Amino acid sequence: MDYTVTTCPICDRNLIHDRQPKNKFHSHVIYVCDGCGTFAFKEMEIDKNMFAPYLFYNNIILNDKDKYFVIGTSEEFVKMREEDPRVVLLVSQEVETWYPRTFSERIDKILLGLSGMSKYDGNYIMLPEDDIYSAFFAKKYKSDGSKIYREEQDAQIEFIFKYLLENRLVGKKDTKYEVTILPEGLKRIDELQKKQSNNKNVFIAMSFADNMKHVRDAIHEAIVDAGYCPRIMTEIEHNNQIVPEILYEIKQSKFVVADFTNNNSGVYYETGYAAGLGKEVIHVCREDIFYKFGHFDIKQKATILWKNVADLKEKLRRRIDATIE
Repeated sequence: MDYTVTTCPICDRNLIHDRQPKNKFHSHVIYVCDGCGTFAFKEMEIDKNMFAPYLFYNNIILNDKDKYFVIGTSEEFVKMREEDPRVVLLVSQEVETWYPRTFSERIDKILLGLSGMSKYDGNYIMLPEDDIYSAFFAKKYKSDGSKIYREEQDAQIEFIFKYLLENRLVGKKDTKYEVTILPEGLKRIDELQKKQSNNKNVFIAMSFADNMKHVRDAIHEAIVDAGYCPRIMTEIEHNNQIVPEILYEIKQSKFVVADFTNNNSGVYYETGYAAGLGKEVIHVCREDIFYKFGHFDIKQKATILWKNVADLKEKLRRRIDATIE
């Protein structure tokens, strides 16, 4: 391996980057960043102001060392997946769906992020200066890709900090970025988590082929019988492009049910996205298909194997009751 001190192409902090030998991953380079985590990337047009916080929160909160993101296209991802099953595709649409659209949403994500980093109520969290820009959603780049002046970056951080302190959401020590969540902040977090826990939406990821209608109906009925609201893309009214709408529905769901019977590539993608968000995902697959054609990835996770739709409905209802709070 050839190690070189350089800067992260996403958040711009100093790091050691790992240049892969023999042009591995088709011109992508694997970077190891303390803020963004491990990811594979080649120069392409993305909104780094959005990607840096997304990678930061996934790295710090989920801290899943068994996977890493590939920032690229689905065509490139297929080839990479064959070489390393740990890779997870990350596309701009996914990041844009996750990124807060309002100031209030930004504050909510910051508080939830701090809560995830905190070991206990009243715990002081030290945010390294290099990470504060990603943690607080500060913009580092202009629309043309050039860097924003450091003073302007710092002004964004000061504005957020002032709001958090004045509204008694957080407190801080004399050190620059050592903070704790105050009771008002904890109250707001409780309200956010309560809203999430009361969510009844369940996204169904599956093939919409005509021969799968009876399966779709069985999954729909099991979810309703368990007291939840199934969300199926063919039944949702919207005026948006389909992929962002799918990602939005997954993001808004309490959990996901994914059927792999038709070995649909979209189901794998949607399942990976849901897992990346920390959503509970229930896998189902027709038994004979699972044993003959089931992909290595899904065979590592407990999967409901069904023989007929009655069997599927009963087993899915039972799994929801047992595993979803």
